[in-house]
Amino acid sequence: MADRRREHQTLLHVTTLSLRHGTDLRAILHAATVAATDVTGAQYGAFFYHDRDEHGDRLDLFTLSGARADEFPATEPVRHTPLFAPTFTGADPVRIDDLAADPRYGHGTTGGLPRHHRPVRSYLAVPVTSNGGRVIGAMLFGHADPGRFDEDAEAAAVSAARGAGIAVDNALLLGEQRAARELAEDREAAAAAAAARTALLQRITALLSTSATTVDITGSVPRAVAEATGCVSAALYLLDDSRGVLVGHGYPPLPPELVAALSNLATDAGTPVTEAVRTRAPVTFTRADAARYAGLRGLDPGVVRSSLAVPLVERSGRALGALIVNWDDDDPRDDEVALFSSVAAQVSLALERAQLLDAERAARENLAGSVAALTDLARTLQRGLLPQRLPTLERVAVAVRYQPAVVGAEVGGDWYDAIAVDDGVVFVIGDVQGHSTTAAGLMGQLRTAVRAYVTEGHGPGAALERTNRLLVDQAEELFATCCLVRLDQESGAVTVATAGHPAPLVADAAGLREMDVEPGPPLGVDRAATFPTAAHRLRGRSRVVLYTDGVVESRADQLDAGVESLRRTVAAAAPGAACEELADRIMASIPHRLDDDAAMLVLEYAGPSAELEEANLPLPADVRAVAQARTFLRTALNAWSATDLLDEAELVLSELVTNALVHTDCATGVLLRYDRGAQRLTISVQDRSTRHPRERHADADALGGRGLGIVEAVADDWGVTVEGDGKTVWAELAVEDG
Repeated sequence: MADRRREHQTLLHVTTLSLRHGTDLRAILHAATVAATDVTGAQYGAFFYHDRDEHGDRLDLFTLSGARADEFPATEPVRHTPLFAPTFTGADPVRIDDLAADPRYGHGTTGGLPRHHRPVRSYLAVPVTSNGGRVIGAMLFGHADPGRFDEDAEAAAVSAARGAGIAVDNALLLGEQRAARELAEDREAAAAAAAARTALLQRITALLSTSATTVDITGSVPRAVAEATGCVSAALYLLDDSRGVLVGHGYPPLPPELVAALSNLATDAGTPVTEAVRTRAPVTFTRADAARYAGLRGLDPGVVRSSLAVPLVERSGRALGALIVNWDDDDPRDDEVALFSSVAAQVSLALERAQLLDAERAARENLAGSVAALTDLARTLQRGLLPQRLPTLERVAVAVRYQPAVVGAEVGGDWYDAIAVDDGVVFVIGDVQGHSTTAAGLMGQLRTAVRAYVTEGHGPGAALERTNRLLVDQAEELFATCCLVRLDQESGAVTVATAGHPAPLVADAAGLREMDVEPGPPLGVDRAATFPTAAHRLRGRSRVVLYTDGVVESRADQLDAGVESLRRTVAAAAPGAACEELADRIMASIPHRLDDDAAMLVLEYAGPSAELEEANLPLPADVRAVAQARTFLRTALNAWSATDLLDEAELVLSELVTNALVHTDCATGVLLRYDRGAQRLTISVQDRSTRHPRERHADADALGGRGLGIVEAVADDWGVTVEGDGKTVWAELAVEDG
């Protein structure tokens, strides 16, 4: 939809050029060429204008954008070359990805171009035609690199050419109106005796020059005619094709008894107005002639004794309606035909121009309404895809913000999330490239995928790897950035991984810093990409800020300025200020207008809940690992005065290490974590296999297969966390009360 909107915006921009440049055809076409060159992404654009001189047809290079005239040949007419000729006959658009490789033009040293022509590889050309189908000229676009023009560029170029044709037609209409006005002024100078008639023409001309809409014309012309000529009344009847009637707009208004009969005339009704429209010729009549008009029978004409109806005809010959003037004497007014024919000619030109402008205005309003409705729908969809409720956390307060861009009507793909897992909570911030409903829809898919992988137990790096493969396999021509932060609320341990996304900011007693993590590439770029993780620890009360680039970056301002503004705001926040207040301050202090969506999570961590003890032991990949692990466990529990857990812990540790050795051949280490306050021990065994262990039900006389069953029976809880090329199987034991 963004692409269709770009086409409509290009068309509206170009077609309104005539309103700004009047009859200055060169200014109109130059502005149209500049706009089209920009929207197609061409290095240069050219407009060739089709005109006639004393030697016949002529096709001139009328204006250029992005290039100089001396970069092109001046002797060989472009319409004589095989490459350019089809466009100037009104053929379909021509789009070539690589002239040098095109079998029609790739041979030779010029690639189908005239000699001494600026080098071109990508080529796009569209004819420019009038509303009547006449070829006005052509727009040509070129680029020195191949493959620069796609279907969207062609559609935009076609819209620009259509708009240029309309703008030229409008300019010609304005020129003809000016010519008609000048003719009227010449008649005044030549015939002083016709001063009153000329005054009418001048007044009508002045009115029409300021009448931009059909309503303006029908509201002002009848009154001006009546007041200038001293007639009884005047009216404009305009044809309504959809209803097959002529709608009257008169001054003064019709008497109540005549409204029903004369305000709307069927096109086949017998009246002077319908006769003038049907015959395209003026009609004069007196009261004595009224009997021959069936549509006037039974009507009281009041003081009207003679009338003149003059047709309103546009340049193509189509009837627009009629002007009728009524007098209170019996003079048939034959001498007024020339005067009111001139008035009708000016009104016809003004109506034709006004109808074009009315159509443009209606199209613009319809487009604006459609864009607004689509934007509201897309933003509602986008907000609906964001989490409606975040988990309630024991030691973390969370503030989230999402602000759509204020520039344009596009929607983006920024998102945030917070996912409760067994060992804490995972915070997510992400941004899908681009602004469209497609980006918003893809955002919802990625958010769901990340949530699913995290919930399954995958760590930040592994969740990003799997999400990346999912996006690449979807063959979407979009990419996304993302950052995952897993926090253990009790210990303050943090694991972070990013996919082309800014690293989180941390503010604590030690100051303000950025979490150090090696970034991976954006999601959707490389299927085999890996996403390194980094471990950190929040040792006291801390604030963590995750954000998308819309918070710190804009087209007008440097990225560094936005990042520095964010850092100042976070650093200046009072230590006791709530995270909601800090989030408000960050959004309020953004130094630029949002021309990209902005999303943000502000985390306020209260610090570790208890004094934790940790010990880590690397393991050899052989049978010695079990004995070493037991010795390591006994030593650690004795040092921590936690021997109440020794028997169960030895059994669980032995089974986990044995299971890793038997099924993966690659046990790599043991991590022990003891919470003194809760008297709870967590045993973690790492290996280099991402395959989840499965509990088996062994027969009574089987020698093995009971490892995970024993862990299930002895431990209070256990689970698996996948990270990168390996996993961690963990179990939790606690001293029972009593």
